[in-house]
This record gives sequence, C-alpha cells and structure tokens, in this order.
Amino acid sequence: MEWTDTLFLEPSNLGAASTKRAVADDVQVIPVQGVSLLHARVHTHEETEAALKLLRGFRASGRRVVLCDTSYLIEDYHSVQRQLGHALVEIGHAEVVVSCGLCGREVGIGARDEGLELANVVVCGDARSACEVLTRQLVAGDTVLLMGVDNETRARLILSLEKRLSRPAVAT
Repeated sequence: MEWTDTLFLEPSNLGAASTKRAVADDVQVIPVQGVSLLHARVHTHEETEAALKLLRGFRASGRRVVLCDTSYLIEDYHSVQRQLGHALVEIGHAEVVVSCGLCGREVGIGARDEGLELANVVVCGDARSACEVLTRQLVAGDTVLLMGVDNETRARLILSLEKRLSRPAVAT
C-alpha cells in the first residue's frame, strides 16, 4: 500500500499535494485578538493558487479577507494583476479585498469584475494605508491572507490590531 492510498489521493494529484504542502510550510498562521492572519510567501502562480485554496479551506467564523501588496509580488502586465483579483474571489472566496502597490488598482478591478461589491474592495496608495483600513475593518473571527506583504507591514498590522481589539468595550 502506497502512502497515496492512505491519504485517499489519486496518483495524478501527487504534484498538487506536494505544492500545497510546500505552500502550507511557507504560510505562517498568526492569531491576533481573535483574528487569524495567514502570512503567505508566494512567488509563483502555483504558490498563489495554493495559498488561496488554503484561505478557502481555513475554518473561519468571520469573513475571508485578502491584503495584497503588489509591490512585492511578481510584477507583470496589468491584465495578469486583474486575473489575480479574479482569483482572490473565485479561488480564495475572499469577501473583502484590500490592495496596494503599483498594480493595486488592477487587482481591485479584477476582484470587482468577479462580483465583489464595491464596498468590499479597497485600493490604497501604500501598505501603511492598507494596514489602517484593515485595522478599522477587522473583527474577531475574520481570517486575513497577507500576500506580498513584507515583515515590517505585517508587524505594523499586528500592533495596530492588538491595540484596537484589546480595548475593553465601552458600555453605553
């Protein structure tokens, strides 16, 4: 009996399973005050797709959100970035997309073209603005996939979320 039999995998899916495992190893899960951050280091189309499938399969009690900084993703033609926006919604089941960077607008257009409501697509000029938007929008239970986000931006987002979500609720 091969290991594929015990995992109930078809032999043709072996490459896909190893890609998913490699991406899963490159995704860091960071819990912050009830919000789950999935920091993915993606460099190829296959890794991006696997990270989006990981987001889709992640047990989230809230919304699935994607922060996409195109500054650190593979820079390509605008149409490819629109395809990324489509994939965020189609493959990752993203309900909110916040994008920034050189092609952030194109990613937002792609997400909007895929059917995401205008109110759920935010395009920011830079990563700092994107962090501010997310800090105001996220609530406990949300899951956020960080794509193309550097460590400094990730740390800024974590600090902002901890500060905002750790405040006790004010009784009215």
